[in-house]
Amino acid sequence: MLRGRNMLLGAADGAAEVHEGKVVRARVLGAVEVFVAGDRVVKGADKMSALFALLATADECRATVEEIKHVLRSDKAVSDNAVSQWLKLVRDVVPGVPRMRLRECSINLPRGGLDLFQFRDGVLYAATLCGQQRFDTLDLVMTGWPHGEALQGIPGAFEARRSELRMEWLRAAIMRLDAAYQADLDEWLREEAADLGRRFPRDERIFRYHLIGQSSRLGRGALRGLVKQRNEQYGAPRNPELIETIADLCGGALGRRSRRAGPLRSIPQQLPASGRPVLGRDGHLTSLREFLDERREQVSSALIALTGMPGVGKSALALRLGELVQRDYPDGVLWADLHGVADGTMAAADPEQVLDRFLADLSVCTNATGLERKSAAFRTALTTRSVLIVLDDAADAEQVLPLLPGGGACAVIVTSRDSLADLRARKEVNMRPIEPLDSETAEGILNEAVDSGVLRRVGHLISELAELCGSLPLALTVVSKRIEGRTSDGIRALVTQLREERRKLDALHLSGHDLSVRLALDCSARVLSPEARCLLWQLAVHPGPGISWSAAVDLGSVGAGGDVGRAIEELVRANLVQRSSDRYRLHDLVRAYARHELDPSAGGPRRQLEEATVRRVLDYQLQYVWAHDQVIDPGRTLPINLSEAIRRMAGSRDKKVAMLRLTEEYEAAMRCTELAVQKGLNHYIWLLPMALVTYQWRRNHHAAAYHNLMPAADACREDASPGDQAMVHRMLAGSEMRMGSDRQVVWRLGQAIRLSEREAGDAGRLSLARSLHMRAIALRRQDDLAAAEEDYRRALDMFRDLRDPVGEAAALNGLGTLRHDHSEYDAALRDCGDALRIFETTTDLNGMANVLVTLGKIHLSRSERDEALLVYQRAIGIYRDLGYWPNEARTLRRYADVLTAAGRVPDAVEALERVVELLESMGGEGLREVQNLLGNLG
Repeated sequence: MLRGRNMLLGAADGAAEVHEGKVVRARVLGAVEVFVAGDRVVKGADKMSALFALLATADECRATVEEIKHVLRSDKAVSDNAVSQWLKLVRDVVPGVPRMRLRECSINLPRGGLDLFQFRDGVLYAATLCGQQRFDTLDLVMTGWPHGEALQGIPGAFEARRSELRMEWLRAAIMRLDAAYQADLDEWLREEAADLGRRFPRDERIFRYHLIGQSSRLGRGALRGLVKQRNEQYGAPRNPELIETIADLCGGALGRRSRRAGPLRSIPQQLPASGRPVLGRDGHLTSLREFLDERREQVSSALIALTGMPGVGKSALALRLGELVQRDYPDGVLWADLHGVADGTMAAADPEQVLDRFLADLSVCTNATGLERKSAAFRTALTTRSVLIVLDDAADAEQVLPLLPGGGACAVIVTSRDSLADLRARKEVNMRPIEPLDSETAEGILNEAVDSGVLRRVGHLISELAELCGSLPLALTVVSKRIEGRTSDGIRALVTQLREERRKLDALHLSGHDLSVRLALDCSARVLSPEARCLLWQLAVHPGPGISWSAAVDLGSVGAGGDVGRAIEELVRANLVQRSSDRYRLHDLVRAYARHELDPSAGGPRRQLEEATVRRVLDYQLQYVWAHDQVIDPGRTLPINLSEAIRRMAGSRDKKVAMLRLTEEYEAAMRCTELAVQKGLNHYIWLLPMALVTYQWRRNHHAAAYHNLMPAADACREDASPGDQAMVHRMLAGSEMRMGSDRQVVWRLGQAIRLSEREAGDAGRLSLARSLHMRAIALRRQDDLAAAEEDYRRALDMFRDLRDPVGEAAALNGLGTLRHDHSEYDAALRDCGDALRIFETTTDLNGMANVLVTLGKIHLSRSERDEALLVYQRAIGIYRDLGYWPNEARTLRRYADVLTAAGRVPDAVEALERVVELLESMGGEGLREVQNLLGNLG
């Protein structure tokens, strides 16, 4: 302990330290003196000495102007100006005294520059030691302050301050007596206790050690005489330790007490045996032990807060950590269950009652009344002790704060389902959120519970079991006990039960034990406000996996009402909802509990509230996706009305931002589509997939798009116009083509054409033109070039009649591809050139990139490699800006082939490395082929 040794050297040699470029050495233990750079600048009992002494010995070296006036006053009142003048005199000679500010003044003395600081640090360091080491350390520390007198010569206004310092010295002296007793220093103990007894005859703690010191020389009768004599002078003893010692040494059935029966000062060891195993927490245990070791090396207090959801294993981790480090705290272990989350049979612990017990357990006698004064007495008692305190299941920071030491060599471990954010704001604390276990650890725990023969038959179910438990330690413990000794059929039956959300919590409950996920969650839910309870239920109705802040606020507006933002924060603080950035998630077991066990009590029928909640969830999701789709592809139209709030939320017209937001929302949008199907809400069944399809195509989610659009094609029959129904069929066909399948594409597009023909007016003609254009693409893919050209030309004529430049350019590009297929390269170049010029007058960047790709093929066929490279580069840049990963990857492959043929291998490698990156992001299909290409080029 390097810092501890430095403290002792400072205390022994006279405190000195460089401050503001000058060596400062100051004493208040004895006469007041200050040396700066070797020169004594303060000495004696004048007002400068008094002012320095006041600041140096005050709490945090800070005093008010009124306190300073009290010290400086003579027969006349002291003005603020006089205070300023005296401060200036001190400041001129002692570095670190600031000007008066806000009616308060402080002095910034270096820790090693004042003998009082050195004494305190040395005592704290001694508290971390035991026996002979503690005695030797205290003996060295107290050589710098042998008699306990301080501020000598300073006027009478300092008598109270001198008395406080004398009591501080006396506590250290008694601590040294205790250390001498533990170290078997009998003769020293006898002489020192007798000497201190003469100086402090009323102190019952000293008299106790005096009795012990004399017990090796005097008989029981003589010891009784000492006790009788003292009682006559000062009355019967009140200190419980002294009373016990008198009983042991002076009488009782057991006779004379053994000298080494135990410590004279009570050493509590209250840590209960850890009931549940600590599962997969080695990393936490290692890092937290290192933290505690570091704080002890610094002789500093340590505060650890373990927070997390019910059943995550906070208490088990705290107890295990306590077991591992309790020997490092020689003055004992205090433990209290604060019952922060009431279980219906016991109220949360009163901090004042906990303090009463802790003070009694430490054998501290105090007349303090009220929470604040008892807390101060507790902090005082711990200033010379090294104690580990474990506070389990705290309700909040207000319950914990009175139970914390003020500093020194103690450590506190707190567990709570609350996030304890207020504790972090007011104390230096190592906040350690405890999460469910990783899947590998969870599976390992379950594997150990299954017989090896059974495991060979059902091993494939273990990973599913762990997932169904949500890797929550409490759930894993319950399941481990349930599968012990089970046959393979029994384990399969348990898996079946856990798969059903309604039966899951029954499977995670052991009758006759405190092992129950339902009961653990009950305790947390019971203390929620009505608004938070209702919102938790609504969040469980939301299909997940996460929900944004704005969506949660919108959802809460149809529930219990009130301050929805506050209800969200309440759920987060209770660790029933997990927050990550701007998204909120429910653990699967919390979701199952809230959905099936919680009564939302929102003032109306549950079914009605559930219907309103589902519609609000789906409506918000639909509007959110559509608002961002409009940024990505402004040319699309769907019958979706955006609220002003959602429109503002989409805000930025930046396509990359819109794609990023849809990436964050994608999984929730997919689950909302499933929810719409489950509830039979046709309006959302077809509109949600249609709003999402642009994003899905650009992120290579073609199979997912196809899966969503299949029920959409049925649902839109009752809820959409013929033109919109045709659009659904086009998106289905487009998704199928992008999946590489042409089996039903032409048929679907025929359906789209027939539906478009049923739509009246320009809307129907535009739908028909788009359906013809897409069928032309499908026919060309099937090598039916004549039919394809017919559809392209019909579509082109209609787009021109409708004055739709985007459609016209797309149809021209299609005709250009057909000209290329027929090796009519000049005609193809003209058609695509015209298409490019038209696209450049529109905002359709994707269409422009598609034309550039076609132009690249044409230039290659015309042996115009440089021109091909240029247009490919331009297309790649557009696709990258749009976030259109499949098209960017496909074009990069072609671009790399051209580069390789041109001998530009490093450039080709760079292009293919980007392809690898994109393919990895899209699931890895085709990745090995590209990696082989890279290997050949390298």
